[in-house]
Amino acid sequence: MDMKRVIALLIILLPGMAAAPLKAQDGSRGGSFLPLGWDAEGEGMGGAATLLVKSDASGYWNPANLCLLKGRQITLGSTKPVPGMPAYYSILSAGTALMDRRAGIDGPSPFRRLGAAVTVSHLNLELAGGSAWNESTIGVAGAISINHITSFGLSLKFLKGWNDLEDADSWGTSADIGLTVRLREDTWFGLTGKNLYSAIYYPDRDEEISPSWNIALSQENILARLDIEGDAVFTEGEMNRVLLGGRVRVYRDLFGVVAGLDRRLTNGARNIMHFGFLSSYKSANIAISFRLDPEEAFDRQTYISIGYGI
Repeated sequence: MDMKRVIALLIILLPGMAAAPLKAQDGSRGGSFLPLGWDAEGEGMGGAATLLVKSDASGYWNPANLCLLKGRQITLGSTKPVPGMPAYYSILSAGTALMDRRAGIDGPSPFRRLGAAVTVSHLNLELAGGSAWNESTIGVAGAISINHITSFGLSLKFLKGWNDLEDADSWGTSADIGLTVRLREDTWFGLTGKNLYSAIYYPDRDEEISPSWNIALSQENILARLDIEGDAVFTEGEMNRVLLGGRVRVYRDLFGVVAGLDRRLTNGARNIMHFGFLSSYKSANIAISFRLDPEEAFDRQTYISIGYGI
């Protein structure tokens, strides 16, 4: 079957796939399986990073992109999920592409045959009365390119939570999948399924997380400077978010700008604006981005991440 027909079929079937019977929570009580984001670049584009982020952070955004890494990479990052509160969310990811590049019709493909990454996060909250809440996750992600234009990825995540509250310690597992297709030289299609399998265990109960699906399209190297992406996000058969993001190389790789829009359609419909700045020199890069949420409880969040690749 022609690849374009396959993609069209996926787009038609996806809402039905997401509508599978699920009576689940949106996330664990602590929240590390919630979409708290990862690197500052992906967050700066409003989370529209299913295709544009092709680094070790793909272990979080879209594991299929791990076949597109150019070498070994590592990223460290941090943010405060709720400004004004003693809460910290820190991340670490490391990844690499493996084996030789696929042979394409017009020369070597950007896809390598295999890719792998490890992701680690830690959420620390200080609750009222000085109680502590800690929750950590570790993820193992892998990808395989089946030909010179397509790759599939899988990420398995494990959670452990511990705190001072009674019957609130937890552990759990979750699984994501990803698909990346190169439609043309600079045009890409992506599909991710987040938390397709999940289980969170507490002393007094078990929980699940509602899975979500991202359909993404991107166009890169517009006027040799601009990359853009759009995502439609479905949860339980309903499109509840639209993500739009872009990245501009202002002066080579030394300075760039990212911006994005997270349009929430349900559960407190609103527009959340994102923007940030990128800089890289030789093998090192740094990014800082800001998330401007009109909800007073969240206000502005600042993300910072530092990466290194060889």
